[in-house]
Amino acid sequence: MAVKLDLKGEALKETHSSHIQYIPCNISYDGDAPVDKFFTTYVTEQVAIDESQKKCLTGTFRGYPLQGCVMDVPDGYTGVVLKETRPSLNSDDDRTMRAICQFEKFTFWNWDREPSRGDRFQQAMDWVEIANVIHSGET
Repeated sequence: MAVKLDLKGEALKETHSSHIQYIPCNISYDGDAPVDKFFTTYVTEQVAIDESQKKCLTGTFRGYPLQGCVMDVPDGYTGVVLKETRPSLNSDDDRTMRAICQFEKFTFWNWDREPSRGDRFQQAMDWVEIANVIHSGET
């Protein structure tokens, strides 16, 4: 199976104005959702002890507690939202993903615990920086 990425078009000319959310769950729905009405209005910001800490957020999703933080896309990279153009029922079929928007920051959420450097998602973001150092050719 091959995956083709279509990254051209008007969608990538501007940064998306709404905020991207990464919630650790799978939702079997593909369509518009009133996020501003049912999710964003219930998100609260925690007071940071000092200015070196990231902004901590709390919220709920379907009654489950969430704790999150706003993260920037690593320097030199662009966050892109992809949408499959024609979903396939067969996993061996070729797939095409089309870019629908780009973003510079997003909110990373955890179930009932504060996001930390120990989270797999944040460790994956650290690998971007490590890969840059490894492949920079500097000694």
